[in-house]
Amino acid sequence: MGKLQKLKHIWGIVVKNWKTRFRLVFSNEETLEQRLVVQHITIQKAAVVIIIAAFVVIVLTTLLIAFTPLRVYIPGYTSQKDYKQYKLAAAKIDSLEKAIEYNQQFMDNYIAMANGRVPTANEMDSNAAATPQVHAKKRDSLRTRQSHKILEEAEMILGRVQKNNTANTPGIDQAKISNLSIYPPASGAVCRLFSPDENHYGIDIRGSQNSTVCCVADGVVIFAGYNANDGHFIVVQHPGNLTSIYKRNSRVLKRIGDRVSAGSPIALMGNTGATGSKTAHLHFELWYNGFPINPLDYLVIQ
Repeated sequence: MGKLQKLKHIWGIVVKNWKTRFRLVFSNEETLEQRLVVQHITIQKAAVVIIIAAFVVIVLTTLLIAFTPLRVYIPGYTSQKDYKQYKLAAAKIDSLEKAIEYNQQFMDNYIAMANGRVPTANEMDSNAAATPQVHAKKRDSLRTRQSHKILEEAEMILGRVQKNNTANTPGIDQAKISNLSIYPPASGAVCRLFSPDENHYGIDIRGSQNSTVCCVADGVVIFAGYNANDGHFIVVQHPGNLTSIYKRNSRVLKRIGDRVSAGSPIALMGNTGATGSKTAHLHFELWYNGFPINPLDYLVIQ
């Protein structure tokens, strides 16, 4: 109770002298000469000055910490370099999560195709709903970064046997298919035939620039991209371990994971890649169980 009484006494003095005027004098101790006199000082004015001064000090201290290198010495603050690294790491983690979900969708579709079953429309819609919504530019950038890996997977699926000519011939004989009928991939004249001895594992169909290239059977797109040799090309996996490849296009119309049907447009004919040809044409390949087969044995070019 003693402390409470003292506080009440001090508070009473403050209230009593709240508006009482005081004079602050600075004088020479030896001569008593007044050097500085501050008049009309009240407790009310002093309180206002102290509050304003405290506010200014707090604001200046905050600005000093926020906008100068001194903030790195304050617990809980990080340097600008560390903050950028944290932000970059967060973006990479987000991209990896999207890539994992995207690759999972791709693998589910491929496993279904390898088992001879084309995913139904409901399954594709559910996969699309499960796939995270990404901005178009970011999604394209992600797919570009994944293209090299997926291209390697496509090469494994295709099982290209290019070590020597003698190794190719037996495999082609083993890859005969019976009762196979496929939709023509494009309209035009065949300008180059299937010739595995020349490492030409498909046929070339000459046509007009930007004419439609169609899918030969129901399936799922397992690759869609570009490289210097093949230009814009697209790979479709079909039931029964059958794979079709469409190269030299001016543009591809589908993305990895898209479900396509026989006769549906998937690309536009062009002359991209290291072809040496001056006219637009489609390079079309057909692979079965990892071996190339002659497409003209199973389709009629119109």
